[in-house]
Amino acid sequence: MINKEKIVKVDIYDENRVRLLSAKSVSFPKDFFKIKGQELVLIKARDLPYFDKNKQIIAVFEYINGTRIEYHTKVDLSTDLQLNFHVGEGEILEERRESFRVRTEIEGLCRFYERGQDAPIMFEEPLRVRFFNINLGGVFFNADFDFQQGDKINLSFLDGQLDLIGVVLRKRPGDDGSTAGYSCRFLEVSPAQEEKLSRFIFECQTAERDRKRNMHSI
Repeated sequence: MINKEKIVKVDIYDENRVRLLSAKSVSFPKDFFKIKGQELVLIKARDLPYFDKNKQIIAVFEYINGTRIEYHTKVDLSTDLQLNFHVGEGEILEERRESFRVRTEIEGLCRFYERGQDAPIMFEEPLRVRFFNINLGGVFFNADFDFQQGDKINLSFLDGQLDLIGVVLRKRPGDDGSTAGYSCRFLEVSPAQEEKLSRFIFECQTAERDRKRNMHSI
């Protein structure tokens, strides 16, 4: 079933998977000619491309948590201001969740780490960490500390809104032989934490698209 309030955008592709349009505004109006097991989808925007009625299309709904669900359908109505189609059963795309990585430069804190079977080791003062990219599965970060592969670490960021446990997967060396940073996978992310993280990632994606659009318009 479509979770209508969690959709952040819809991409429309042709049968060859060429993207035809992308829209953030999508609605599900009352369907007076309701088809059993299907939902009527309405996209409204200016200067939409025109499609022949019954043209086969692929609609990919992206949710706030990064999940992408694909529907194969056909065009019901197409004008320069509106596109209508129905969707039934969808397929969750395998590249979902962790593939939605965004670049960012924010700071956070690490209060403790665990190494092997040892008890958690607390820092006297929370260690400052710097995030360079982030996705729903983990982060790449740097810090003035020598973490080791397998270390479990505490990461607190977004002004304390997110306080997560992660495991260090690998250390990435820099060009000068120093440590450029650490790849870390999150452990046991709750649904509430995932939603906050998803919102932050979506905001970063939106800001990056706006930045590129502004650059092209100069």
